[in-house]
Amino acid sequence: VLVLGGSRGIGAAIVRRFVADGASVVFSYSGSPEAAERLAAETGSTAVQADSADRDAVISLVRDSGPLDVLVVNAGIAIFGDALEQDSDAIDRLFRINIHAPYHASVEAARRMPEGGRIIVIGSVNGDRMPVPGMAAYAVSKSALQ
Repeated sequence: VLVLGGSRGIGAAIVRRFVADGASVVFSYSGSPEAAERLAAETGSTAVQADSADRDAVISLVRDSGPLDVLVVNAGIAIFGDALEQDSDAIDRLFRINIHAPYHASVEAARRMPEGGRIIVIGSVNGDRMPVPGMAAYAVSKSALQ
């Protein structure tokens, strides 16, 4: 099992569950090396630092993870604030992580998976609606996954 964005929150819960079910798990993290190292030590999983905004890093991570029956794409970021005032580089990074990484990871994983393999992409209710003002870019990125 490979979990993109597995060091904290929902991703860490996903790692713990797969390990509890007997799976061999590799998970990626971008920041928080301490949290990643703690989770790896706690679960016996493998932590790999990788920037989900970097297409080549995402593809390499999938290729280098060994036999892959399950891919879970959980990595994602949010940017808050007035859409008219947001930094375009930050918006580009958000789209690379929230849209491009799931696409490239899924395509690469599908090429390597045996029949019956599974790809799971974690979305958000914010893809259907935007309950929080100032989350337009995030909502757009999550709606692209649906």
